[in-house]
Amino acid sequence: MTLEKIGRQLVLIFMALLPWSVIISVFGGEKLHLDIFRFWKEIFLGGIFFIFILDLYRRKIKQTFDIIDIFIVAYVVWLIVISIFQSVPLVWYIYGLRYDAEFFLAFLFFRRIFQEWDISFSLLAKYFLISGSLMLLAGFLIRFIFWEMILTLVGFSDHVSVWNGVGTAPPIYHGIPGASVVRFQGVLEGPNQMAFFLLVYMGVYASIFLRLKKYRFMNSMVFGLMLFLLMLTYSRSGYIGVIVWSAIAYGLWFLETWRKKKTHFSFSLRKIIGTSIAGCLIILVLIFQFGTHPGEIFGRHASTSGHFERMYIGLLRFEEDPLGAWLATSGPATRSRFDVNEKAEAIPDDRRIQSVTKKLKARNEDFIYTSETYYIPESWYIQQLVEWGIIGLLLFASVLFMIAWKGRKHVYMFGAFVGILIMNMFLHSFESMHSSLLIFIFLASFIPLSHETKLWK
Repeated sequence: MTLEKIGRQLVLIFMALLPWSVIISVFGGEKLHLDIFRFWKEIFLGGIFFIFILDLYRRKIKQTFDIIDIFIVAYVVWLIVISIFQSVPLVWYIYGLRYDAEFFLAFLFFRRIFQEWDISFSLLAKYFLISGSLMLLAGFLIRFIFWEMILTLVGFSDHVSVWNGVGTAPPIYHGIPGASVVRFQGVLEGPNQMAFFLLVYMGVYASIFLRLKKYRFMNSMVFGLMLFLLMLTYSRSGYIGVIVWSAIAYGLWFLETWRKKKTHFSFSLRKIIGTSIAGCLIILVLIFQFGTHPGEIFGRHASTSGHFERMYIGLLRFEEDPLGAWLATSGPATRSRFDVNEKAEAIPDDRRIQSVTKKLKARNEDFIYTSETYYIPESWYIQQLVEWGIIGLLLFASVLFMIAWKGRKHVYMFGAFVGILIMNMFLHSFESMHSSLLIFIFLASFIPLSHETKLWK
C-alpha cells in the first residue's frame, strides 16, 4: 500500500472519530488513566502530516503558498515570538498553540493534502455524517431513554454543571439555575459545544442533501430534529448562530434564484409562504418549550452579567499589555497553568492582576476576585487581544475573513462558518477542538491554493 493510500485512509478514519473525540479523551484519561488520550487528536494529526510530508518528499512535489498561508504563518510566528521574550515554559507552548493555532495549522496542511491525495468534500462528508449521526443518536438515547448517569461508566463526572476544563472530566449534563431543565449535550463536554457541533453538522448535511429534490421529506425530518436538539441545548449563542446560518443560507438562495430567474413568481411565493408557515410552527414550539420559564432561560442575569464582566476584564488586561501577554495567559489554556475556578480568593501579588482589580473595584465596590473571571474572558476575540494584542487579533481576523471570502460560494458551509464566528463573540467556542477541526478541515476541502495570490513556489 502506498503512502498516499495509507494517508487517505487515516484522514477518513480521523473524520469518523472526531464526533466521538470527547468519549475517547474522557474514557482514556479517567478510566484507563492514560493522559495521552487527551492528546489523541494531535497525535493522529501528527501521523497524517508526517506521512504527507514523506509522500511529498518521495514524489519530489513542490508546494505553493498563498496569502492565507502567509497570514497563518505570520500569526503563529507572532504567538511564538511574544512568548519567547517572556521566557515561557515548553508546556505553555503546547497548550497555548493547541487552542490558538491548531485549527489554522490543520487548515494549512489539509488544503494541500486534499489537493495531492484527491480527497473530496463529499467523501469527507460521507464518513463524518455517518459517524456524526450515530453520535447524535447515542446522545438522543442517553437523554431520553437511558438518562445521563450512564455517562459515568465512561468517565464523565456526576457533579452536574461543574467543569474545570483541561485535564478534568466533564459533567454528565449542565442545568440552568431556577429553570429546572437539563441542557442537551449528548456525549460532548457541554451544551454550547453541542450547539457548535450541530451547526457544523447542518452545514455539511445541507451541502450534500438539500440540492436533491428526492430527499425533501428526509431533509425536513433531519432539520426538524437538528433544530429540536439545538433548542434543547438552551445555548443562546447557538440560537444566534443558527439564525445567522439560516438567514445567510436562505437569503443567498433567494437572491440566486431571483437573479437566474429559474422560477416564476408563484413558485417563489410558495417558497416564501412555506417558509413562513414553518417559522410560525417553530415559534409555537418555542412558546411551548420555554413558556413557563423564559426569563430564567433567556435572561440568566448572573450568567449574562458575568459574561460581560469577564469581557470587560479582558479589555482592561489588553489595556495593560496592548501588544499581548503571551501564550496561555487567557482562555482555556490557562487551566494548564493555574488553578482556575470560581472561588473567591485573595488578590495575587501580581502587578497586572492588582491593576485590573483596582479599576474594577472603582467601578463596582462589590467586585469579588476569582481566577475564573480574570483568566476566562468568554469572547474568543477578546482572548486574542489579551494574549496577542492588537497585531495578533488583526492577523487572526484577517485569516478568518479571507477564509470566509474564499468560501462564500459554498452557501451552507459559509453560513455555518459565519454563525460560528458570531458565536465566538460571546463564547470561547473554538476551544471545542473536535468541532473547530471539523469546520476548518471541511473549509480546506473546497478552498484550494489560490493561483491568483500565489507568492512563491
